Amino acid sequence: MKTIRGLMTFFGLSLMLAAFGATGARAQGFTMTGVGGTFDLPLATQWGAMTLPAGNYTLDYGYASSGLPVVQVRGTAKGSPQGIIVAQAHSQPSGTKSFIICVREGDALVVRGLEMPAAGDSAAFALPRGAQLTAHLRNGKRNIQLAEAPMLIQRVPVRLNEK
Repeated sequence: MKTIRGLMTFFGLSLMLAAFGATGARAQGFTMTGVGGTFDLPLATQWGAMTLPAGNYTLDYGYASSGLPVVQVRGTAKGSPQGIIVAQAHSQPSGTKSFIICVREGDALVVRGLEMPAAGDSAAFALPRGAQLTAHLRNGKRNIQLAEAPMLIQRVPVRLNEK
C-alpha cells in the first residue's frame, strides 16, 4: 500500500513539474517590445479563442519566436480573462494612432486587427474558430456566408503607457 501511495505521489509531482516546465518554455518564446496600453471594450468581444466581456483591459505587444506579433491581454477587474493571442499576419502601420479594429457581429465585436505605430507594426487576427460573417437575404428565409463584403467596423482606441 505504501509503495502504491509513494508511486502515485511521485507521478503527481512529476506531472506538476512537467506542466510548470512547459508553461515556462511557452512564456520564453515571446519577446515583449515594451509597448503597451489600456483600452475599454464597449461590448462583449471575441479575440481569437478568448471571449472578453465589456470592460477595461491592458495589453502588451511583442513578438513570438516565429516573428509574428503577439498580444497579451489582461482584464483590470478581478476575475477578468487574460491570455496571449498570436497574430495571423503583420504589416506596416497605416496611421499614427493606436487602436483595435473590430467587426460588429450582432451584439458583439470580433477583433480583426491591431494598429500599433509606436511598435512600427500592424497585426491582423484570424476569425475565431467556427465564426462566420453572414448576410441576411432580402427574402428573410436564410443567411449566407460572405467571403468579403461591407462590414460595420468599429475602432477601439488604445491609450499607450508612458515609458
